[in-house]
Amino acid sequence: MRNLAILLFTSIILFSCGKDKDMNSDQIQGKWYYFSEQRISTSGEITIDTLDSKDYYFDFRADMSFLSTADGEGFYELSRDSVHINVKSGDADQYERFGFKYTISGNDLALQEGRVIANMKRL
Repeated sequence: MRNLAILLFTSIILFSCGKDKDMNSDQIQGKWYYFSEQRISTSGEITIDTLDSKDYYFDFRADMSFLSTADGEGFYELSRDSVHINVKSGDADQYERFGFKYTISGNDLALQEGRVIANMKRL
């Protein structure tokens, strides 16, 4: 009976650890240049604004710190298909928190918040 309990406990530990790998935090790490923003109106109309500047980017670092060249610095947290970014800009005392659904396909990152999708590229 004791061996069965040890086997069960070991299995739970191993399968629990495997779920963390699904988040692939290393995939989001790096500099992502913001190149377009897609907005979907309530009537379904899609508008796309593009940017020609590589000066606006997000930097997701391995130590979970975060930099936005437009918004400031902070940290990020991942969970399955979501990323939460906590940013302080300038002399702000508190972090602002933003939550996005994210998808990564090759060198493309899409951050979706409601009806707005920010499209980014890793360069």
